[in-house]
Amino acid sequence: MLRRHFLKYGSVFAAVTTASLPSLLTAKTTDLSDAASDGDADFDLEIVDVDVELIDGSVVPMYAFAPVGQPPSIPGPILRVKQGDVVRIDLRNSSTRSHGFQILGQSMSAVTGLAPHDDDGEDKVRIEFVAGLPGTYFYIDGDNAPINRVLGLHGALIVEPSNGYADGKTRKKPMPYAPTVAPACLKDLFKALGEKTINGLPARFPGKAWEPGREYVWIFNQIDPVLCRRIAAGDNLSASEFLEEFHPRYFTINGLCGLDSAHDKATCPTGHVGEPALLRTMNAGLATHSPHIHGNHVFVLTQSDAYGAPVYQDNLFEHDVWLMPPMMIKDVLLPFTMPPDLPPAPWKMAQEKYPLRYPMHCHNEISQTSAGGSYPMGLVTDWHIDGPLATG
Repeated sequence: MLRRHFLKYGSVFAAVTTASLPSLLTAKTTDLSDAASDGDADFDLEIVDVDVELIDGSVVPMYAFAPVGQPPSIPGPILRVKQGDVVRIDLRNSSTRSHGFQILGQSMSAVTGLAPHDDDGEDKVRIEFVAGLPGTYFYIDGDNAPINRVLGLHGALIVEPSNGYADGKTRKKPMPYAPTVAPACLKDLFKALGEKTINGLPARFPGKAWEPGREYVWIFNQIDPVLCRRIAAGDNLSASEFLEEFHPRYFTINGLCGLDSAHDKATCPTGHVGEPALLRTMNAGLATHSPHIHGNHVFVLTQSDAYGAPVYQDNLFEHDVWLMPPMMIKDVLLPFTMPPDLPPAPWKMAQEKYPLRYPMHCHNEISQTSAGGSYPMGLVTDWHIDGPLATG
């Protein structure tokens, strides 16, 4: 049997975040700007077997993606490209079982039945495609669906626009989509961010325009430790058997639960009033989630279609909750406006002091627990308003 990797949650997480180093527990970003010379792969990925320690100390066997020579993570590393890039991905299977690879919503041939490698150095498969519409995409192991995906083989591909400005003339209003295909309402929203007044009236979103890179990726998943152990022991469950017997006890965001996710810098949005953030929300699991953010309403900007490609929304309005069925992807804008229930100072009471901390949790209440009832140790995190209105 090939060596299993170990992903430890809890104390290692605390040590890593305190040192401000990239976390081993959440998806790390790999940028195409660091790509090798022509002909070499832009991304070199490996599929490995892992033992994952969860928030309560229990250990479950799963699968994970890893950049070759680097630690694995669940979800896999974030792959970031630009629209029109020719993207080359090399993939090796170091697991004990065969696996596959595909990127939903992109024009590429799916890899299926990739056998475990035999250390002869000639066992990589090359995936090549041209990056399409700007937005957020799933890459997954599509073999044995949905089992391999739910057991850890999923991650995010982010396609950025080559020219992403809502106001093409001044280029002062960046947005994460191409203005040639974005609907007018979406461009108008990004134009409004950071304006002090509009038509002589106080603006809705004072502060700063959205800034490229000010984003967070939230990938939801669920873990059934019983089925994980059965599959690791050699059970060959069919998709129908897996779906029928799936009873999750852990509900994760970026592979983390509860306090771990609330303190993870890659998961917990922070910023001043007037510093809008983009949330790329994705559901890799089998349960439907209903994320709800306290303190602000959000705008759903995109919603994936049946093939996994982003559909830009042409009717934007504020959401208290947004629905995330299995394999749904939605880009959401968190505007970082001053929460409406905070009185302005001076008043009869002292102004609440920064940072202001608010939760994000799922309205599917069972997902707030772990290990059969530990609350709130499930799919939850925080977001923080660190200070008053930011100025551009």
